[in-house]
Amino acid sequence: MVDIALFPSSSHILPNGRLEITVAEERYIRMVKQSLAKKRSFALCMLNESEEHDEIKKIPAIATEAHIIDFNALEGGLLSIMVEGIQTVRLLAIRVEEDGLLLADFEPYPHWSPAPVEALTLCLSEKLKLFYATMPEVGSLYPKPDYNNLTWVCQRWLEILPLEVHYKQLLLTQESIKLTVRFLLKLLDNDNLPTTEIA
Repeated sequence: MVDIALFPSSSHILPNGRLEITVAEERYIRMVKQSLAKKRSFALCMLNESEEHDEIKKIPAIATEAHIIDFNALEGGLLSIMVEGIQTVRLLAIRVEEDGLLLADFEPYPHWSPAPVEALTLCLSEKLKLFYATMPEVGSLYPKPDYNNLTWVCQRWLEILPLEVHYKQLLLTQESIKLTVRFLLKLLDNDNLPTTEIA
């Protein structure tokens, strides 16, 4: 089985999401070089800080395979990389290399299919537009935002909302987007909407 390198991060990324990362540690610089050379892909992993002080145990099962779409060398030997999520994966077994880089056996994990934004869920798309307008450094990551795709909209909300990792993992393991939609409608102060229609 082909393994994948792991990049634990407190910033979360899902398929089609984008994130700019500064890479400082040698193990992750090696990870970047291997990815650019197409020798080994990597995945961004969430960090469950409530777990004990064991780096492997802090990494939950669902991660996102990503690729580098841009990079720049910074002063002091640092690297700035722009990554984009490719697909959701389930981590099966994690091991540590000599320099501390984490590797994992993995399998693709089915994720939500595209879904149209309709009248009931239009507020989620509109509020995401507003968020990006007030946070242009985030909005600029998406020159072609897919505001008509409810799955894309929900994925972007899950990336930016400060939810506990175990709750994000719970939502990501659902077979459909329905629970995430109901959660977001309630969270974003739309209690008056008939959210039961989503069920």
